[in-house]
Amino acid sequence: MLNGIRVIEIAPFYPGPFCTQILAEHGAEVIKVEPPAGDPMRFNEEMFAAINRNKKSVVLNLKEEKDLKAFFELVKRSDVIVEGFRPGVAKKLGIDYESVRRVNKKMIYCSISGFGQDSEFLDIPVHDINVLSMNGVCKITGLKVGKPADPNVQLADFSSAMFATIAILMAIIKREKTGEGEYIDVSMYDSSFAAVPLHTSRYLNGGGDLEDFISNPGYDIYKTKDGFVSLGMLNEPHFWKNLCVALKLERYIDLSYDERIKRYSEIRNEIEKRISKFSNKEIFELFRKSNLPFGVVKDVLEGSKLYEKRGFLAKSFYRREYTVATFPVVYKETELKRDGRAPEIGENNDLLEGWES
Repeated sequence: MLNGIRVIEIAPFYPGPFCTQILAEHGAEVIKVEPPAGDPMRFNEEMFAAINRNKKSVVLNLKEEKDLKAFFELVKRSDVIVEGFRPGVAKKLGIDYESVRRVNKKMIYCSISGFGQDSEFLDIPVHDINVLSMNGVCKITGLKVGKPADPNVQLADFSSAMFATIAILMAIIKREKTGEGEYIDVSMYDSSFAAVPLHTSRYLNGGGDLEDFISNPGYDIYKTKDGFVSLGMLNEPHFWKNLCVALKLERYIDLSYDERIKRYSEIRNEIEKRISKFSNKEIFELFRKSNLPFGVVKDVLEGSKLYEKRGFLAKSFYRREYTVATFPVVYKETELKRDGRAPEIGENNDLLEGWES
């Protein structure tokens, strides 16, 4: 799909490399430009293997004139740049969009940062948890426990990588129509805020906390004999009736949604008493037969089995072989590059040889 597109990645850690990994799986040639010390993510070998498959690596010290010249020779021959420095660093190095555009007017240049290129917080170094703290997401994920909570999934990293990928593909389509490049400013802060519209749309329009996910006995996790099961009912009367029949709680069957919210503790306790008498296997069979939205809680290894059956696990070699999760979409007419290897630092520096202005 993206064969013939060359992408320069100058982005350490997670968001930038995850974005370019998606592009690589779709056929783009991705060249990691690393400092002499390498991408800091190399210390986490399994993660590095997961998000750097089928990329190339060149080492350039962009503070040195010779290496900077080599970088711009690469720029002339490329289509996309993804950079993940703190705002201002790219300009200080002389590799910002305006500098790049002078040698390649068709370049699509995507910057991924914590707060955006013009934010009042652009000088603050951050990781995922810091961004989620500042944009309200940690308050949302902590509603049930009564205090801010780290969701323990890298929502800001992931969402910024997704929005960056989408924006880059849109810019490629635009360039095909107009012949013009584009500058893209993506922030972890904005991306993770936009990723929770169910909550933000309520707060932004005068509402409060979503009780659907705090005090709804039909939307919760319950203990079974040997594990846990989740229920996923919102304001859906047919599912509520099915649950009451399945658990022999017919006395609650005609309660309105608002009444269930008000009597949350009482009803939750009654549901848990019933569910705790079943094993995971038994509750799975009962709820499936009863046409209920539910999920038996599994660990990641158990949960990966369906993912594997769908064809989304692959092998990536980086000093040893790793099993990794890949782009989770099936195309009928296109085969993605799922298996592969991650490059050793600087193993493709020969690509730069012989490129002269």
